[in-house]
Amino acid sequence: MPPFVPWLTPWALIWIALLTSSRAWAEGVLILHPEIREPYARIYIDTLAGIRQSYRGASDIVPVLPARPLSASLFGEGGPNVAVALGNGVTRALIPLNPQIPVITTGTIDTPFPMRRQLAYYPDPPMLLEQLRRFQPGVERIKLVASSEISDYVDRVSKVLGAAGVSLEVCPAEGLREAAACYQQLLEQASSSEALWILQGGRLLEPALLSLILDVAWKRRLPIFSSNPAHAGRGALFALYPDNEAAGRQIGMLIEECLRGCGNESSRVSYLREMKVVLNARTSRHLGLDIAPEARQGVDLVL
Repeated sequence: MPPFVPWLTPWALIWIALLTSSRAWAEGVLILHPEIREPYARIYIDTLAGIRQSYRGASDIVPVLPARPLSASLFGEGGPNVAVALGNGVTRALIPLNPQIPVITTGTIDTPFPMRRQLAYYPDPPMLLEQLRRFQPGVERIKLVASSEISDYVDRVSKVLGAAGVSLEVCPAEGLREAAACYQQLLEQASSSEALWILQGGRLLEPALLSLILDVAWKRRLPIFSSNPAHAGRGALFALYPDNEAAGRQIGMLIEECLRGCGNESSRVSYLREMKVVLNARTSRHLGLDIAPEARQGVDLVL
């Protein structure tokens, strides 16, 4: 039975107790998640539920307290064959233990693990292209402001879009001032066959800049799609955001792969193949886009 965690509901405690088993099992998996309160705890409860849908073997689920070191006994005799670290904080806590088994992470930080599979919470490029064709089939160019931290991902997206006849124009920025200049440039040069992609926020976006972007795009009838569902509520055409259960299922498949040996690659990054979708119907009408009923099927929320 896992230790009592006050923010979990009784049904969640029962569910996790059923999920937990001894690390002494032959194919045991150690799953580490941050101990946080609702509503953020729901992210990990849903992720764990998704993992169990695609991986049904032995597992030990351990909450990680902030700023508290992990015990080396987690990887002692009879320890797990695979470890899963959910989030950047848990990944950092795992680094000092230097596990020699395959490690699956969902964080964005680089790690020295000898065998790593990372699930980055960005849309898988083919899935991104599918959603673009679904809501804006005539798009010819995507404009994006991005930092060098995600250059590998941006390169992958560019190749997939390019093969389908859609170009990706990237304006590099490492801070808010550079990002603001990039957005001004991209908005001034945008045409009706293009779209603006707001992939990330953080140091490259703040509320006043977002308001300006959305206002100018609305006036110029420039489609915007985003990774933040709140942006769709403010005028973006659509937004793709993580489906935590689906992400968990993808993690479960990575667990199964790594239990078979992780192949010959020491490190590989995967991206989300399933995401939730919110569509702003008012914006689609404003842009003169005729989104067919079949294209709306499977949309999680229509505004």
